Amino acid sequence: MHHDVVTLAALTDGSALSSWVLLVAGNLLAALIGVRAFKHFLKEDWGGMITMTVAAVFVAGFVWFPGEMRGVLGDLWDKIREA
Repeated sequence: MHHDVVTLAALTDGSALSSWVLLVAGNLLAALIGVRAFKHFLKEDWGGMITMTVAAVFVAGFVWFPGEMRGVLGDLWDKIREA
């Protein structure tokens, strides 16, 4: 029994914890931005609603598809640098 607790509490490189924290914090941030977009919708502030919706999609992309978003931003940066 004692060995199981020690094994579970063993230190790792932190990548699993980092992924979990980023996933939870990212989802909370995306939800908060989504709520703000909905509030802008209720006030018929279309510019604010569109801005918050785009921000929520951007944050959600980083939370759920971090590798793909990193690739897209890298490609975009390469295009800007070449110009």
